Amino acid sequence: MNWKLFIGLFFLCSCTQVTKGTNQPIAIQGKMDLSNWNFASTLPLSGEWTFHWNQFVLPNQSIPEKLINSHKQNQNSDNSDDFQTIGERWKNKFEGTGYATYQLNILFPESAKENIYALRFFQTGGAAMSIYIDGVLKLQLGKVGTSKVTMVPTRSSGLVLLPYPKAKTKILVHISNFHHDDGAFWYPPVLGLQKNISHDSFLEITRDSLLTGALLFMAFYHFVVFLFRRNRILIFYFGLYSFIIALHSISLNGDSLYYLFPNVPYRIAFVLSLIFFLAMPSYLLFLTERFPNNFSKRITNFFVISCSSLFLFVLITPSELGSQTTFYGLFLTIVGLFYTIIGITHAVFQKKEMAIPLLVVQVFLFLTAINDTLYLYGILNYFLILKYSYLSTVLFQSLVLASYFTKSFIKNETLGKELIALNESLEKTVILRTSEYKEAKQVAEEANEWKDKFISLVAHDLRSPLSTVYSALTIATDEDSNEVDKTHIYKQVFVILENAMSTVEHLLNLNRFRRNQGQYLLQLSVNRLVEITNPLKTAIIFDLQKKSLQIDWRIPENVTVYTDPSILAEILRNLISNAIKFSYPNGWIRVSSEEQIDYTEITIEDNGQGISQELQKEIFANPKPSQGTMGERGFGIGLKLCLELMRLHGGNIKVESEPNQGSKFILEFPKKTSAL
Repeated sequence: MNWKLFIGLFFLCSCTQVTKGTNQPIAIQGKMDLSNWNFASTLPLSGEWTFHWNQFVLPNQSIPEKLINSHKQNQNSDNSDDFQTIGERWKNKFEGTGYATYQLNILFPESAKENIYALRFFQTGGAAMSIYIDGVLKLQLGKVGTSKVTMVPTRSSGLVLLPYPKAKTKILVHISNFHHDDGAFWYPPVLGLQKNISHDSFLEITRDSLLTGALLFMAFYHFVVFLFRRNRILIFYFGLYSFIIALHSISLNGDSLYYLFPNVPYRIAFVLSLIFFLAMPSYLLFLTERFPNNFSKRITNFFVISCSSLFLFVLITPSELGSQTTFYGLFLTIVGLFYTIIGITHAVFQKKEMAIPLLVVQVFLFLTAINDTLYLYGILNYFLILKYSYLSTVLFQSLVLASYFTKSFIKNETLGKELIALNESLEKTVILRTSEYKEAKQVAEEANEWKDKFISLVAHDLRSPLSTVYSALTIATDEDSNEVDKTHIYKQVFVILENAMSTVEHLLNLNRFRRNQGQYLLQLSVNRLVEITNPLKTAIIFDLQKKSLQIDWRIPENVTVYTDPSILAEILRNLISNAIKFSYPNGWIRVSSEEQIDYTEITIEDNGQGISQELQKEIFANPKPSQGTMGERGFGIGLKLCLELMRLHGGNIKVESEPNQGSKFILEFPKKTSAL
């Protein structure tokens, strides 16, 4: 990164921060005068502390006067080993690792003896501390030592109570650091009233815990969503980013980590502090998927390889070596954040969705990263805010993803509703088509059934005249027959055949069938009944002679019937044939008619064998073939066909019968006005 740009960003970041006050007292040459400080707020003990390099000064050992005079004589020179500013790194003058003693004398106001104060010491990477107040050991953070072997490092912070302190209080700190290449007393301890210090400490732990919990929840949420949306890899990358910064945020403040896990080893705490190396690769992978045309995959892969290699080095090397990667990790993070600003700015010019608010968040994240980096190296004395910018970034990105998923959900819901409506429409269409198919199938079946019935009717109606013709010809060929009888028989045979041909012509006229609907078309008209019955008299004469039957035609000349004449002729022929079939020899048959108000009634009556009550129940619905009184056979369909033909007229057929008492069939044809 260009150094001029870095300086410009530094001043920009500096201008955006808020200091904690410019009139706060600071330590000068190991002394800090607080006699006029009211302690309304906490105070960092920053400034010059008395410093002893590679020495652990005993708590009761005083500072030699010559050391102070020596400092006064050389305060303008570069050699100021006797005093050290809190936050100043050891390697600036000595070595990066070692041990030392820091001392500070504080002058409290007279009112101090009436209050309880507290000192809060903050974690220093790779260090251990022993804090003495007026010669008494009050706090140990880790275990100090003069070598790496003898010390036990920690990243924990600590609190020291100062109940009713003396007017002059001496603070002495032994610190050793052999586990971090950047050893020093990093952050000045904070002094204040005990209630204020405890309150601030509690709030910070609470905020950090809530922050970490929120980040972990976001990570868990995105991982779960990814399980159901495997094709959206950016969800996984963002969940990974949230998880990484959640682990990093808990390590920024030792109080939170050690409060939750008191015995956590330093090595784990150290690794967690540098896990932010992986945050930038996962975040860039997310942005590359989010804005594929604005981020280069080659640059993203460079950050992934570089940052992952740095973190791998941290994992496999001792902490004092791994800590040397901190600067490079911070540098790559800041450069990566700057690159994200460039990419998102490009997306803004392309008017990509949510690019403008994302750019604002990204600039904020970039500035806070610079602020915390400068704070870490003691250049700025403000406060750490990067962990809170993490949360704002995650929350915003979650809102972006939520907005995306909401739109997808709404779109899917709309498509689902449209699909449901389409399915309902298709179902209705299928039902309609199925119904039409069933109707068509039923019509076709009825048509075939009607044709079968008519074919059977043809066979049934032709059998009787053919049988009569056969009987007549048998008589005519008999040697005992004379010429007069033969002539009469031949004339009757011609009449019978003429009627049979007429019947066949009517029954086999297929043009009268509506093939598309399977319905029989009737040619209804008002007809004189005698004109329909007269041809039947001749057709049945030989059948009557076989059984010596008498038939009585009681048809008035003026009786009319609204019917299809050919169909009525077939109905009467069937019923009279049945009457002949089931009559005993020398019996009688009567055909009569009577006009009622709404219909014309035609009755065919005989004194034959009759029909039982059980058979009457099924005689029309489920007829069965039966033999006549002289063994005549039939098809068993005549009565059912007659009923259906009557229903086509809108009429009805009834039966009245008792066994051996004969049968009466009554036909009811509606009048023309009633039929209309």
